[in-house]
Amino acid sequence: MPNTCQDNLSTANASLVQLTQSLDAMHIAQLASFAYGLPPLFLCREYLEQDEATAIKHCLQRLENGLNNQDFSVERLTELLTDRDYYDDYEARLRLGPEPK
Repeated sequence: MPNTCQDNLSTANASLVQLTQSLDAMHIAQLASFAYGLPPLFLCREYLEQDEATAIKHCLQRLENGLNNQDFSVERLTELLTDRDYYDDYEARLRLGPEPK
Protein backbone atom coordinates (compact mmCIF):
# COMPACT_ATOMS: atom_id res chain seq x y z
CA MET A 1 0.00 0.00 0.00
CA PRO A 2 1.54 3.36 -1.00
CA ASN A 3 2.40 5.96 1.59
CA THR A 4 -0.19 8.63 0.75
CA CYS A 5 1.19 11.23 3.18
CA GLN A 6 4.67 10.90 1.69
CA ASP A 7 3.21 11.09 -1.83
CA ASN A 8 1.31 14.26 -0.90
CA LEU A 9 4.50 15.85 0.45
CA SER A 10 6.40 14.93 -2.70
CA THR A 11 3.64 16.41 -4.84
CA ALA A 12 3.55 19.57 -2.72
CA ASN A 13 7.33 19.99 -2.90
CA ALA A 14 7.30 19.48 -6.68
CA SER A 15 4.50 22.03 -6.96
CA LEU A 16 6.54 24.46 -4.83
CA VAL A 17 9.50 24.15 -7.18
CA GLN A 18 7.25 24.72 -10.18
CA LEU A 19 5.54 27.67 -8.50
CA THR A 20 8.82 29.43 -7.65
CA GLN A 21 11.09 28.47 -10.56
CA SER A 22 10.90 31.88 -12.25
CA LEU A 23 11.19 33.94 -9.03
CA ASP A 24 14.33 35.59 -7.67
CA ALA A 25 15.52 35.18 -4.09
CA MET A 26 13.96 38.39 -2.77
CA HIS A 27 10.58 37.45 -4.27
CA ILE A 28 10.71 33.97 -2.71
CA ALA A 29 11.77 35.48 0.64
CA GLN A 30 8.76 37.82 0.53
CA LEU A 31 6.50 34.88 -0.30
CA ALA A 32 7.88 33.00 2.71
CA SER A 33 7.32 36.08 4.90
CA PHE A 34 3.71 36.35 3.76
CA ALA A 35 3.18 32.60 4.22
CA TYR A 36 4.21 32.86 7.87
CA GLY A 37 2.19 36.05 8.44
CA LEU A 38 5.24 38.32 8.64
CA PRO A 39 5.86 41.72 7.01
CA PRO A 40 7.00 41.31 3.37
CA LEU A 41 10.67 42.23 3.84
CA PHE A 42 11.10 40.46 7.18
CA LEU A 43 12.95 37.43 5.78
CA CYS A 44 14.64 39.37 2.96
CA ARG A 45 17.07 40.93 5.44
CA GLU A 46 18.17 37.44 6.52
CA TYR A 47 19.12 36.55 2.93
CA LEU A 48 20.44 39.95 1.84
CA GLU A 49 24.14 39.08 2.14
CA GLN A 50 23.85 35.63 0.57
CA ASP A 51 24.38 34.91 -3.10
CA GLU A 52 21.22 34.32 -5.14
CA ALA A 53 21.49 30.51 -5.33
CA THR A 54 22.11 30.10 -1.59
CA ALA A 55 19.29 32.48 -0.67
CA ILE A 56 16.86 30.66 -2.98
CA LYS A 57 17.89 27.29 -1.51
CA HIS A 58 17.31 28.53 2.07
CA CYS A 59 14.00 30.20 1.20
CA LEU A 60 12.72 27.07 -0.53
CA GLN A 61 13.79 24.97 2.45
CA ARG A 62 11.80 27.27 4.74
CA LEU A 63 8.75 26.97 2.47
CA GLU A 64 9.14 23.18 2.22
CA ASN A 65 9.24 22.97 6.01
CA GLY A 66 6.02 24.98 6.19
CA LEU A 67 4.35 22.69 3.68
CA ASN A 68 5.60 19.57 5.46
CA ASN A 69 4.37 20.92 8.83
CA GLN A 70 1.07 21.91 7.21
CA ASP A 71 1.56 25.55 8.24
CA PHE A 72 0.20 26.45 4.77
CA SER A 73 -0.61 24.74 1.49
CA VAL A 74 0.56 25.13 -2.11
CA GLU A 75 -2.86 26.60 -2.83
CA ARG A 76 -2.28 29.25 -0.14
CA LEU A 77 1.14 30.08 -1.63
CA THR A 78 -0.48 30.43 -5.05
CA GLU A 79 -3.06 32.81 -3.58
CA LEU A 80 -0.32 34.85 -1.91
CA LEU A 81 1.57 35.12 -5.19
CA THR A 82 -1.45 36.50 -6.99
CA ASP A 83 -3.08 38.55 -4.22
CA ARG A 84 -0.10 40.36 -2.68
CA ASP A 85 2.19 43.06 -3.99
CA TYR A 86 5.88 42.22 -4.12
CA TYR A 87 8.97 44.40 -4.36
CA ASP A 88 11.32 43.50 -7.17
CA ASP A 89 14.88 42.54 -6.23
CA TYR A 90 16.26 46.06 -6.65
CA GLU A 91 13.49 47.76 -4.68
CA ALA A 92 13.60 45.18 -1.88
CA ARG A 93 17.35 45.70 -1.49
CA LEU A 94 16.94 49.46 -1.69
CA ARG A 95 14.23 49.44 1.01
CA LEU A 96 16.37 47.29 3.27
CA GLY A 97 19.36 49.59 2.73
CA PRO A 98 22.66 49.28 4.52
CA GLU A 99 22.65 48.18 8.13
CA PRO A 100 22.92 51.17 10.55
CA LYS A 101 26.29 51.34 12.22
